[in-house]
Amino acid sequence: MNRLISVAVVVGLLAFLAGVLADRYGYLGAPTAASESDPPRTVRYHAVLAAGDASIGNFDRAAVTLAARLKRSGAETTVLTSDEKKVTDWRGLATAYRIDVLLNQMDMKPGDGCLVFVSSHGNEHGLVMKADEEEYAYLTPKRLAGILTRHCGDRPTVAILSGCHTGTFISPQMQRDNRIILTAARNDRTSFGCSSDYLFTYFDECLLEALKESGTWAAIFARTKSCVGRKEAVMHVTPSLPQAYFGEAVRDLGIE
Repeated sequence: MNRLISVAVVVGLLAFLAGVLADRYGYLGAPTAASESDPPRTVRYHAVLAAGDASIGNFDRAAVTLAARLKRSGAETTVLTSDEKKVTDWRGLATAYRIDVLLNQMDMKPGDGCLVFVSSHGNEHGLVMKADEEEYAYLTPKRLAGILTRHCGDRPTVAILSGCHTGTFISPQMQRDNRIILTAARNDRTSFGCSSDYLFTYFDECLLEALKESGTWAAIFARTKSCVGRKEAVMHVTPSLPQAYFGEAVRDLGIE
């Protein structure tokens, strides 16, 4: 009996320490250290990038700038906006339905991958999608998980969610072996830079800076997280603690 109690105590302690490390470093399904230096495995991404709110220009700028970066790596990209004045033949309104339709329409070849980026205001319910009449004008983890499951299946998939409380997207329904999830903040924390005083939010600016170099998504996230930490330290704010999840099958996945 004493031995069983001792084993239970050890297991509990290890689980507690794992939780502390995940909280501190922002990783679930953490990549190995080798992923920082090894050449990344690359795929052709089919990407949908959405600005979920039009109250400030930060979100649209991030989506357009990231699209340009992805195109340089050979990705097929579509940008969505919440500003009706910016809707064109190539930029539609940002709704969960449009993300769903666009991923369904993309001509994916064997070995291709999916990428979804959404930048907006957020809370623990999800990310604001001001032009969307469903889910109370939010993109929720459940809705996004359903879209990715239907149209990306087992393909390598990257979901980047930028906004306050976006750690809520690292949820059981979102976690799969073929998925990488990068988020701007822990589920109970706010992120920063959502103001017309800035060109981009802190997370988006740091992500775009990190993407100036190629590498695995693990390395890109590490650079992004470090950059966000430096910005927040200068401002003396409560850290946002960006979070990430790396599925077992895609820990070496990256971008050229």
